[in-house]
Amino acid sequence: MFKLVYGDGGKFKRILSGVVKPLDAVPIKVTPEGLELRALTPDKNMMLEVVIPSTAFESIEVESDTTLTLSRDHFLRGIRRASKRDSVTLSYERASRYLRLLLTNIKTGVEREFSVEVSEVATELVEPIQIELPVRFQISIDDLRGLIRDVKIVGDELELVFRESSIEVSSISEGRSYRTTLTLDKPLYKLESKEAMVSSKYDLDYLKTVLTAVSVTDLVNVEFGSTLPLKIYTRLEDGTSISAWIAPRV
Repeated sequence: MFKLVYGDGGKFKRILSGVVKPLDAVPIKVTPEGLELRALTPDKNMMLEVVIPSTAFESIEVESDTTLTLSRDHFLRGIRRASKRDSVTLSYERASRYLRLLLTNIKTGVEREFSVEVSEVATELVEPIQIELPVRFQISIDDLRGLIRDVKIVGDELELVFRESSIEVSSISEGRSYRTTLTLDKPLYKLESKEAMVSSKYDLDYLKTVLTAVSVTDLVNVEFGSTLPLKIYTRLEDGTSISAWIAPRV
């Protein structure tokens, strides 16, 4: 069994709802160290991960490590009702068919409870991806959003090329093309590479999906390598991390 209490329902909703939406089920693992969610999208072209450490919760009680697969639709219906005026309590009793999701108004004490169905099939979380990517940059979520909007006008894929201390972003389709160059301070906050030349292409729709998942913060980190996955991730002040991996187009 376990019982977790998170103090800001609005923040909890922003952390999880964007990550959960592209999945067909919600696998979570709860331990004394906190809560983990790590899963592949149904087409296996994207992996999404959230790690919320125990220190981010107002209280945490864990009898033993527990891995559950939750109904995505049930979970989303409940968590989308949360606001910054609510605390969120997740609790589970051994062998139960449901996770209890309780929203408690911090001022009035009014409670709203949702039952989230637990799959009868117990599955472990997918293993984390262990790949060292050569290029890393940091960009504001607003600049990344604008970049994706610009590229979307032209095509459905985006190419990233690192060379000469800059990143060239481009897209080409029939009769149309787009190109821009990103450099340090224009608009990047950080830029580093272990290789002189790196190039790879990624699906724009996956990038849009990831943007929703990481938009809980102002800045995001992006890593990529030639014909390697793209990683977008951020870390909150309370230690919570949100990561997404996108397979390259080949």
